[in-house]
Amino acid sequence: MTTGADQALFDRSGWWDEDCRAFASLRALSSFRSALLARWLGDALREAVVIDLGCGGGLLSVPLARAGARVLGVDLATQALGVARQQGGERLLAVRGDLEAAPVGDGVADVVLLADVLEHVADPAAAVGEAVRLLRRGGHLFVNTINRTLRSRLFAITLGEGLGYIPRGTHCWRDFIRPAELDAMASAAGCVRVRRVGEKPRLLATLQKGHIEVRETRDLAVGYGALYRKVAA
Repeated sequence: MTTGADQALFDRSGWWDEDCRAFASLRALSSFRSALLARWLGDALREAVVIDLGCGGGLLSVPLARAGARVLGVDLATQALGVARQQGGERLLAVRGDLEAAPVGDGVADVVLLADVLEHVADPAAAVGEAVRLLRRGGHLFVNTINRTLRSRLFAITLGEGLGYIPRGTHCWRDFIRPAELDAMASAAGCVRVRRVGEKPRLLATLQKGHIEVRETRDLAVGYGALYRKVAA
């Protein structure tokens, strides 16, 4: 479960408002991740059943729904869920629920998303386990989070929050998750990793655009995304 402070940061309007700086970086990062998902899963996303745990205002859910997936977004942030519903149309159902106890049966999803979520929950291993519970065998779990390194502290907190690209108080460095820790959580839940990529900040582009921009890299020292496949029954 997210903390009250985390929920307050995300339970607001402005998710899709280009004039709202609070979500500008998250919108840019979500565009990067949407392209990554499209490349990794391709046509399998069409008509797929996707569950977006911690969906917020639907920055990943909405593009997937518009592309043909059937999407269920789950979050505790009521106002953000309303934004997701408004943007997503009939192929997106957004419901209020705890991502560690999602109001959904076992094995119903082709894809489950945990994007920008695990660094905000009290028990990330439980969140991963719950996500995997929702997957059918052979389904995919997509996770995006932040590595626990000195470099990530510098970029995400000292610079990102200090310069106003991310709202202050968004992150706590000790809650960041190392890639090996995430692999262990996924393995314990019955998954194997099939893809992984790092996110490297584009400093000049970030300064020019006024929000965080990243590019793909093999370096996992700051942020990273990983795709897992469920192998256990």
